Formats: sequence, C-alpha cells, structure tokens
Amino acid sequence: MGKTIGRQNEILIVTIRSDKAIKKRGRKDKLILECERGGRYKSKSIVTCSHKENCTFTLKCIPLSVGEGWKISVRCGTHNHELLDTVTGHSYLGRLNEEERKFVNDMTKYKLAPRFILNALKVRNKTNVTIPSQIYKARSTYRSSLRGPYTEMQHLLKLIQQENYVHWTRRRENSDILRDIFWTHPDCIKLLNTFHFVLICDSTYKTNRYRLPLLEIVGVTSTSLTFSVGFAYLEKEPQDNFIWAFEKVRMLFKSESLISKVIVTDRDLAMMNAISVVFPTSIHLLCRFHIEKNVGARCKQYVKKDRQEEVMDLWKKIVYSTSVEEYDHHLQQFEILCADIILFVDYVKDSWLTPYKERFVNVWTNRVMHLGNTTSNRVESAHWRLKNMLQTSFGDLCKSWDAVNMMLKNQICIIQSSFQKTIKDVEHGYNSQFFQNLHHCVSRKCMKLIDNQLERVKIVGTNKTECGCSIRTTHGLPCACELAKLQINGNAIPLDSIHDFWKQLSIAHELEDEESLSDYDFSEELEAMKAYMKTHDIISQRIFKAKVREVVFPHTTSILAPPEKVRTKGAGKKKKEFDTPRDPSYWEYVDASQESAKARQPSQSSQRSARQQSQSSQHSFKTQFPTYIRPYIEDIVDVVADGNCGFRAIAALLGWTEESWALVRSQLDKEIGLHKDVYSNVFDDNVESVRNSLKISKLGAQGKDKWMSLPDLGYVIATLYNVILVSLSRNLNMTFFPLNKSPSKETFGQSLLAIGFVNENHWVQVKLMLNVVY
Repeated sequence: MGKTIGRQNEILIVTIRSDKAIKKRGRKDKLILECERGGRYKSKSIVTCSHKENCTFTLKCIPLSVGEGWKISVRCGTHNHELLDTVTGHSYLGRLNEEERKFVNDMTKYKLAPRFILNALKVRNKTNVTIPSQIYKARSTYRSSLRGPYTEMQHLLKLIQQENYVHWTRRRENSDILRDIFWTHPDCIKLLNTFHFVLICDSTYKTNRYRLPLLEIVGVTSTSLTFSVGFAYLEKEPQDNFIWAFEKVRMLFKSESLISKVIVTDRDLAMMNAISVVFPTSIHLLCRFHIEKNVGARCKQYVKKDRQEEVMDLWKKIVYSTSVEEYDHHLQQFEILCADIILFVDYVKDSWLTPYKERFVNVWTNRVMHLGNTTSNRVESAHWRLKNMLQTSFGDLCKSWDAVNMMLKNQICIIQSSFQKTIKDVEHGYNSQFFQNLHHCVSRKCMKLIDNQLERVKIVGTNKTECGCSIRTTHGLPCACELAKLQINGNAIPLDSIHDFWKQLSIAHELEDEESLSDYDFSEELEAMKAYMKTHDIISQRIFKAKVREVVFPHTTSILAPPEKVRTKGAGKKKKEFDTPRDPSYWEYVDASQESAKARQPSQSSQRSARQQSQSSQHSFKTQFPTYIRPYIEDIVDVVADGNCGFRAIAALLGWTEESWALVRSQLDKEIGLHKDVYSNVFDDNVESVRNSLKISKLGAQGKDKWMSLPDLGYVIATLYNVILVSLSRNLNMTFFPLNKSPSKETFGQSLLAIGFVNENHWVQVKLMLNVVY
C-alpha cells in the first residue's frame, strides 16, 4: 500500500528492513520502508553518479492486531530533495515484469524492432514507464540466454542440426578459424531436385559483422516463384572459394541427370571460372540487366547527350536480335552510327559482344531452355528479402542463420500455397474448351504464357518464320503457330505438348529409392573405425574421436568465428571505408559523377565571377612554365583541386567531363593489371604501389598518396588511350609515347594531351598551339 501511494505521488518507496514472527523472543512481523534516495553509496570504487542523498523519509509497518491489514506509522515524513516531475525512465519502476519480459522475448524472436516493442508495451499498459535502453538490455539478455555456454559457431551448428539443415564448413589452413560455410534447408533440396532446370547465382554484402560475402543461389518454380537453393558465407571471392561452394551445390542433386542445364550470373570472372569447372555441361548466361547498365554508363561517358538515346536503342536491337542476320545488320548500323566514337565501339565489341554474345544476345539464348530467366533479378530480389529480415549488417552468423531460417519458412509456405491454388482453382479466362486438358494439371503461369502466344496468333497465324517458335525452346510450351494449327483443327491443347517442368505442382520429391539406400550402409566404415581405434595409440584415438564427435555432435565443434569484426561503436571516422571488400560497379561511378556534376551547376553570376578568376589564374599558371614554352600555350583550363586533379585533367582532355576522374583511375588500374609483365619493367617492380595509388575507398577528396604521379603513370596513360602525353612544369618537362602502338596521324590533334603541374601540388589542362612550326 505504501509503495503504491508513493508511486502515485512520484516517490519510490523501498524496503530496507523486514522481519517475521517465528515464535522466538524479539521477532515480530514488521517492515521498515524509506525513500529510494535514503542512505549513502557504500562502495569505495569511483562512480560517476549516484541517486543516494541520505533522505530521512521513513515508514514503519506492522500487522493489525485485529483483522487483516497493516498499520503504517510515519517515523520521518520529510524529504531532503525535490520530488520528481515524472518517473518515466526510472531504472526501478521501468523494469519489466515477468509477463512483459516474456512479451519482449517473443517479439524479439520474430524480429520486431525495439521501438515497436516499446510502443506495444505502452499500449498494453498505460502506466508503463520503460525506456528504449531497457528494451535493448532485455533483448540482449534473451539472446545470451539462448546461446548459453556455447561459442558462436557451436550455437550456430546446434541450431542448424535442430532444424535438420544440410551444411558444410571448412577451416583456414592450420587454424580453427572458419573459412567458408554452406547451408541449405531440406525442403530447398527437394525443390532443387524438382525444379532443377535453371540456377541463378549472385553475391551480396553487408549481411554480417565479419564482412564475409554471401553467395546466394536460387531457382524458379513452375508457378514462377523464386526458391532458395543454398547460402554460402565465403572468406573471400577468388575462384577456389566459389569452386568449393558450387561443389556443395552439385552434391545436392539426386543424380547427374538432374544437374541444372542453365546457370545465370553477372560477369564475375572468378564465379564464371568456378562454374565452368564444377558445371562444365551447363550453359552459362550473363545478366542482361547488368550488361545494359554498364554499356549505358559508357555511353554517357563517350557519347554526346543528344545521341545517347539513339545509340542505346540500337544497342537494345542488337541484344534482342532473333537471327544471326538481324544481329549482323544491327551491329553494322551500330558501327556506322558510332564511327566517330571508336573507344566506345571497341569497348562494346571487346568487352561484351566478341567474348560473350552467346550468353546474352537473344539469337543464342533462345536456343536454350532458360524459362525466361536472362537476368539475375530474381537473386537480387532474394538479397533484398533477406536483408529486410536481417535488419542490420552488424549481426553475427547466428543472427544471419535465424533470418535465413525465417525467410525460408515463409518462402516454402507461399510456394506450397501457390501449388494448391493451381490444383483447386481455374481462372475464368482459361475456362474454355481449348484449355480443358490443362486444368488442374499445369501452373497458372504456364496458362498465362500460352495465352500470350494466343494473342500472337492473330498476327503470325501458322507462319513458322514469323512466329520464330522461341517459346518452344526457351519455355517448353507450344508457340503461336502450333496453337493456330490446333485452333484450325478444333483441337484442345494436348497435355503432352507441355514440358514436364510446368506440371510439377508439389515439393514432395522422393530423395531416396531402394537402390540408393544400399549406398548409405555404414557397416564397412564402422568396422574400419573400430580397427583404427585398436591399432593406434591413445593420443591418435583421442584426436580421431574428437573429429567423429564434431560430425555427430556439431555443437562440440572447435571451429571459431572469424576475428575481423567491424567497429560498431565509438566516434565517427574521418575516413569512411566501404563496409565490404567490394569496389562500386562502373555504372555506379558514372551515376555518382553525373549527380555530382548536376549538383555543382553554377548560376550566371557565379559563372561571370568564375571567368574573371579563370583569366587571373590562367596568367598565374602560365608564369610557372619555362619562358620558351609560354608562346606555344594557347589556353590553360583549371580543374577542381581535390586530390583527383590529375585524373580530372586527363578525363576532360579525352573529351569526357572532368567528373569522370573515377573512371580514369579504374581504367588505368585495369590496364596495369592486364599487362603486369610490361609495366613491372617501367615501374622497376613497383607495380603494386602504383596500383594502390589508383585504388580509392570513397568518391571525393583524396590524400596525397592517391595523387597522380609522373613519370609512373605517364606511359600507362599514353598506352591505354593511344595518345602522346606532354607534361609541363617549372623544372621538368616530359613527353610519353604509347609502348605498343602509334597514334593516328589523321587525328594527331586529338591524340596529343598536355597537362601542367603548378603550385607544386596541382594539375591543370594545357592546350598547345598545333599549327606551329616548333
């Protein structure tokens, strides 16, 4: 009663002494209550603060001699401090009771954000004074209680075992540190063996505190829904790690005949090489979306704005060509249209068409059954769903697994529901006699694709040439000309004209048969293990037993989580690094540059001021060059001084905007990487330090170690862009020629680039007079 009344008056009353009558002399039922601020802080350790103020407010409570209840007497009724205006955030009054703690635990389990949990508590109890920090502490306590005495990896493998997941791990060489881990759900394996025709693979980042890239592999069901095949956290992304992950995927197939016929990825060379090793018979397609984005970014750099749309339209015609003749025709038109932009044409042909046209151009992709999957959009969407479940990029592997597990359960539920909907219902649009053989036997997606072909019948009729019949090859469905013939003869669509893929409406795929069961008889292996134990010493037996226990009881593993963690607390860093070891894509560089350029569009008044300043700075720059060179300098153009000025000057002189400096850095780095043996002689085996100066961790101002330096990069620039590079300065003038070819005489003016080093710390563009006898 006293505590309740105290709380109503914004005072917290606590029990400091209590006694109970136990039939001994001097022992009586009583309670001594006082203000929470009574007494002094007794610890001798240094503390930052304390709410103890030696308050003298005291109450004594004894039971009534007649009836039930307590008699409260006031020993001291005054406080030596101001009373609280509110008790919100009070450490004691804000504590969660048992019911509230259980509610917080349940909501934490189902990924509800702390702010929503707090709001729900306050709706349930209007007098609740809990604050966010107490919710976070309760969540942390709950998670710690789940793990118990296990390490992170032991707890992770325990969870994996409880849910009957299939998993593999491997350690770093001569270490217990985790290198790679792969896991998948049993139902995902059934789905893979049922819908095994197409796999789509891609890596994503920012999913865990260890910066491990996540390789996600997905497939597609007959109802056009995406299902996850497996997840692999890899230490790095070289070919060896991808080979290990894809070998685990290959082991999930029930037989060799079920191995996927088509695999779709983006142009990750290490992943592509790994797929060719592990799946040599599969057809490997490249993501059309990423290719278009990269070509579009190059178009923005090389092509004038008024021509960009026309060029990209012609590029799309090349990609969607349906015959070799059509492809050759559009490519010829493209070369004519871009005849004055040789660099762009060379990029398109050398980077994409020549080596990879069979992997993304329609005329070749239409020859394989890809079920309409010519991009990696499905796996990108799967990344998005997973990250929505994760909610943070700083969680450990247990949290990652928990998010994956919840996502997979939802995913499988939705897929099963789509199957049942197909089996039970028939859409009114497909209720005609023409579709009667397909009702309840094929998926709705199949019906829709056939209906789309029926629309084409009005245009192509029975003309096989105009029809193209591509859907028969790419989807295993009757094309427009086939449907036209059926309509003419008055026949319904036969069920056997539909590929078996579209008839699969269940995930109950049997992964065992009587023949395969004999392959998993462990009698011989068990006898060999017993013999091993008898013939080896006690130390060898102990090591062997520990290895067997790790297989049978994964939660006893000695594997340790990676030690490299991201700092998640503390003051912000001046230098912001990428959260994962990934460089931005080329088109991301370009888009960022374009936006940056737009943001810095000057007003008319600022342009006049800039022209005046330019004339002044041009004169001051010119005086820093030798007097015998000054008469031949036609103009000097300044660039932004942000540590990228040398690369800005090169980009502008090449005919791009100076905002393309990041592109120049990227191209120079790739050029050195492709011809290391050549440039190692130029740099005196200092290749890596030069490449490091080109690599950046952010778009923006750079430190001195990232400045463009000559002569180191002079020959690289001249060779890559096939130009003559002239460098002017107060004390040293240099000219660089290409190492392996000569600039065109017809375009000599465009092939001569001149830059100047001024103020001992800045590069500028220099335009030299060309029609002068030197």
